[in-house]
Amino acid sequence: MSHRLEGGAPGGARILLCLTHGGYMRVYAPVVELLAERGHRVHVAFSQIGRQRGGVALAARLADAHPQITYGPAPARRPLDGWASIAWLVRGLGDLARYAHPRYASAGALRARTVAKVERHLSGSAGFDPITRRLMLRAARGLGARDDAERSERTIRAVSRLERAIPTCGRIRRFVAAHAPDVVLVSPLVDLASRQVEYLKAARRLGVPTGICVASWDNLTGKGLLRFVPDRVFVWNDTQRREAVELHGIPAGRVVATGAPRFDEWFGRRPSTSPEEFRAKVGLAPDRPYLLYVCSSSFVAPDEVGFVSRWIEAIRGSGDPALREIGIAVRPYPKHAAQWQGVDLARLGNATVWPRKGAEPDAGQARTDFFDSLAHSAAVVGANTSAMIEAAIVGKPVYSVVTPEFAQESTIHFHYLVHEHGGFLRVASSLDEHVAQLRDGLGSVDAEPTRRFVEAFVRPSGLERAATPILADAIEELARTSPEPVPPPPGALAVRLALLPLATASSLASAAALGRAAVRHRLARGAAAAAKRRTAVHGRAT
Repeated sequence: MSHRLEGGAPGGARILLCLTHGGYMRVYAPVVELLAERGHRVHVAFSQIGRQRGGVALAARLADAHPQITYGPAPARRPLDGWASIAWLVRGLGDLARYAHPRYASAGALRARTVAKVERHLSGSAGFDPITRRLMLRAARGLGARDDAERSERTIRAVSRLERAIPTCGRIRRFVAAHAPDVVLVSPLVDLASRQVEYLKAARRLGVPTGICVASWDNLTGKGLLRFVPDRVFVWNDTQRREAVELHGIPAGRVVATGAPRFDEWFGRRPSTSPEEFRAKVGLAPDRPYLLYVCSSSFVAPDEVGFVSRWIEAIRGSGDPALREIGIAVRPYPKHAAQWQGVDLARLGNATVWPRKGAEPDAGQARTDFFDSLAHSAAVVGANTSAMIEAAIVGKPVYSVVTPEFAQESTIHFHYLVHEHGGFLRVASSLDEHVAQLRDGLGSVDAEPTRRFVEAFVRPSGLERAATPILADAIEELARTSPEPVPPPPGALAVRLALLPLATASSLASAAALGRAAVRHRLARGAAAAAKRRTAVHGRAT
């Protein structure tokens, strides 16, 4: 490529950042903006540009403010490309195989979720013939049935060989080449059977440096495999560095801990309201402190309304007058807010659901409101959510109650937060124990463990050093490299030839399904037109 940072063309580097959807723009907007301010050109490509439109709008605002920033859709393999079905199958089984390992023995919820997704896709996809579908469903159910380290590792090795044999997509390769990037970055890559690996494979084929950006604290433990060894993996901290090496097979020398840029603004931000103004704004008693309950995703907490109601009742039944009268604000999870429609907490005294319809705190007033809700709270309570980390950054005591209703202990990353494991989170095994923790802890919790956790997990280079410029520096360093060509592994061509009949059959099956769908569409249109004519005739007759 021709835009190297040192000795290259003026105007800095060309950076291609491929994101699954607009939601991830909230994570990387500060880094994208800083790179543009440094003179680099950044193109943000969304695999699902119609999803999470708020994030896409954020990209549009950055593009309006910085001519060096552009954005648009990222291509995928075409529907009739039989390799698309093969690729999904290979990646989906690999993602499932990781949960068959005994290290995930206690993560039953993660395994069950992955099995269900794989089965649903295999059952509903038109790209598989009946025999392949039946065999792969059997394999998926076998992987999900029990812990088996040898089977897990054998499957992951097998799908890795198959992944290397799948050819790069010409359409995607042309897309990458058209942007003439000095570096190609993807995030998060860990979605089930993610096709983002296609952009990395195309970049490698073109001799462009590649990087994976870890977007969240659960990405390396609670999602899929990275399934590609890039030139760099950018992680938050030493814990994620270890995960990348031990769980994903990334060489340690390729993993760079930069801190978590998504949290930078919390460190210097100040509330926009006084405590009294905020409490009045959300419908709480202005003269009393409040607890903030931050809700979780539908996977972690499928039905949080019932638990929160019991939680408030336990607090109101406390022998401590301060807890009986304390305010309670419940913040719905943005994508799981529908359960709170029509729920009235006023009957429980000085309690409110706010914002009622949920809000994605990506920018503007929604982000300001979210920060104010954390900053003015006396403590934060939740099941398992990154808002707990944000509360820790703001210096708030954070509590949780472990219950079989929620997917907490079945996720590895939850344990990183727990006080007994060096974190900041005070965990109770019952509501009675939790209420006692609140009674004893409010106003007197030792802040030092929280400070140590935030430094180690969020800003490992020091609390005073923002992560955004560190990640930008690392991306610039990567753009200066010239990666050595990676030759095809031995036997890759033979494996590709062996897979070719299956890819061809998949193409034919997809074409047949599209043909049937087209016929059904024409028949439906014809029936609708006939019904319309009959209605018209009947109308004239009357």
